[in-house]
Amino acid sequence: MADRIGGQLAFDFDELAREDARASLGEWSGAPLHFTTDYYPPRELDEAFAHWCFLNTHFDSYASSHMWHRAITIPGDMTVGDSEHTASTFTAELRPRVAQEGPGGLLTQLICEPCEWHAISGDENHAVEAWHDHAFPGWRDLPVIPAQIRVRSESGLTKLATAWIAEHYPVEAQVPGAPIITERASHGTRHVAGYSPWGGYDLSATALDRPAPPSTSPKRSPARALPQPLPPAAGPARPGHVLGA
Repeated sequence: MADRIGGQLAFDFDELAREDARASLGEWSGAPLHFTTDYYPPRELDEAFAHWCFLNTHFDSYASSHMWHRAITIPGDMTVGDSEHTASTFTAELRPRVAQEGPGGLLTQLICEPCEWHAISGDENHAVEAWHDHAFPGWRDLPVIPAQIRVRSESGLTKLATAWIAEHYPVEAQVPGAPIITERASHGTRHVAGYSPWGGYDLSATALDRPAPPSTSPKRSPARALPQPLPPAAGPARPGHVLGA
């Protein structure tokens, strides 16, 4: 494709490259350039989505391609302790545009590449929980951090939360990528990545329907009755003064 600018031909080399790529689509050997539920490693999903965007531009690419792309809120990968388990999070936009029909909703996929394992769900929490079942067995038995323990502040994990977790969480559960479970208000149901002390998930006890433990705040000693003043010592009787007499 060429345009004449100032009497000279100007070529759009990107468009020429796109035309060549479109002409050789049959030679594409990576992940499908459309939605799929089959397992593919993260690198191949990244390459496929990038290639689709090269062919069709990035504009509205999530909704137009319906392809797996990195989750906006969780762009990086996570590894659990010394294990080989990893978590790569992708989403696929299947929700219809306004006044149009579409194939579905917003799907979440978590991938453990070393195991060639993946889970897909229309509920992000369910996919996150399935990954923890796979990579961190026993996580459902972790203690729930009570709501009165403020876990985070503007500067990070609070000292109170650090002390509570160190006392109540098993040592083997205090490793990179490990989760915590926190008591939330009724609307606080999302599992949040990167909010545990070790870079893992802060899992919502509300979403898991897990009750919080009894309050661990120190009990106050019962108030002691103040001593009553002693009555005045008895002395010789004095005549009383009657008002109005």
